[in-house]
Amino acid sequence: MDKRTLAYNLLIGAVLLVAVAHTAIAFVFSTGLADVGALVIAVGLVGLALVNL
Repeated sequence: MDKRTLAYNLLIGAVLLVAVAHTAIAFVFSTGLADVGALVIAVGLVGLALVNL
């Protein structure tokens, strides 16, 4: 794995971590923003798959 791929993985992983926390907090406080978090998680997972192909 080269440095660029590692950097992309770490960046997308950090975004996914924030999205998971955001979605969990949205569920707990019923803010209605859980859909946004779920969308960001889905896009992040697709991004990780594309980076690691």
